[in-house]
Amino acid sequence: MAQQRNGAAHHVSNDVIVCDTGTGYVKCGFAGENFPAAVFPCMVGRPTLRFEEAISEQKLDDIVVGEACAKLRHQLEVTHPITNGIVQNWEDMTHVWDHMIHYVLKVEPSECKILLSDPPLNPLSNREKLIETMFETYQFESVFIQIQAVLSLYAQGLLTGLVVDSGDGVTHVVPVVDGFSFPHSTKQIKVAGRQITSYLIDLLLRRGYAFNQIADFETVREIKEQLCYVSYDYKREYQLGVETTILVKQYTLPDGRVIKVGGERFQAPEALFNPDLLDIEGEGLAEMAFRCVQEMDIDNRMPLYQHIVLSGGSTMFPGLPSRLEKEIRQLYLQTVLKGNKQGLKKLKLRIEDPPRRKHMVYLGGSVLAGIIKNAPELWISRKEYEEEGFQCLEKCHQS
Repeated sequence: MAQQRNGAAHHVSNDVIVCDTGTGYVKCGFAGENFPAAVFPCMVGRPTLRFEEAISEQKLDDIVVGEACAKLRHQLEVTHPITNGIVQNWEDMTHVWDHMIHYVLKVEPSECKILLSDPPLNPLSNREKLIETMFETYQFESVFIQIQAVLSLYAQGLLTGLVVDSGDGVTHVVPVVDGFSFPHSTKQIKVAGRQITSYLIDLLLRRGYAFNQIADFETVREIKEQLCYVSYDYKREYQLGVETTILVKQYTLPDGRVIKVGGERFQAPEALFNPDLLDIEGEGLAEMAFRCVQEMDIDNRMPLYQHIVLSGGSTMFPGLPSRLEKEIRQLYLQTVLKGNKQGLKKLKLRIEDPPRRKHMVYLGGSVLAGIIKNAPELWISRKEYEEEGFQCLEKCHQS
């Protein structure tokens, strides 16, 4: 998964780094590039005592980050510094950034600017800690922070839209108007990639395959990415799965065994639309999106319905865009039009599902960084931080 460009030694001064740090993966690279230079797991591992002797022969560090951590996770005590999109463990987060700056991108921070993505509903104290770390620990020349949803829209060339962002740890629905997000109307649900993979493991256990939630997690994630899809009509699809073998696909495991996956293919991602399946309270994707728009001022509703933009790896399931559109139309018909189908003609609903949406936030950051890299007045400089402290965050409209 760690796509890394060859010899990413990029010691050019005045580079502009773009970093989108998610619950599952860090996407990083340089301004103006269409793809991240590297994508690596956002995880930190420390050798467990019983494996230290075995590991010492491999000359492993006390701290293992990213791809190496994922490969050796059975021998490590693994932690994830980010939960539900928000940094919870700053010490481990610093190890992740060290890895990104010194080993992946190989830059000298004091000669670089950095543009960072900011998760929705991030506490102000976290943003302050972020900027403090960038200037005091790494000595970056300048910093800019922008909300992830706004960056997703930039990648689509938009300033207004409803962003449905589902990554590894959490799913958000964020309304953005003229480049400003609305935290009070932002919705979130703790169903995303990780929870869907875990649910798929449970479903496969019921079929009789003995997968382990920890040891086989990556294997089942790959099964999910290759075989899972969202049904257009869950009941009909379920019927099809019970009465026929039309949905059954074979998958070859790393050890050569072949397993059969049937109804599980659409049952696992169904949790996005029906969180009850995971015993999680809350609305599904369509209800969240619909309610989010309806809570906005009436003048802003139609522009948001016209630009519902999907972002993040867990929106990549085939069938998800059409199911989302169908359910939002149904909710609009029942709730707003009170069943009057004629009125549906006026609803200009459009789901935008760009093919590169997996790295949408990074792409938007790359576009924005490319535009503002030569406009120092838009960035927070180290001097401003030293003089103004956290007041400098006002520059990003985020103090």
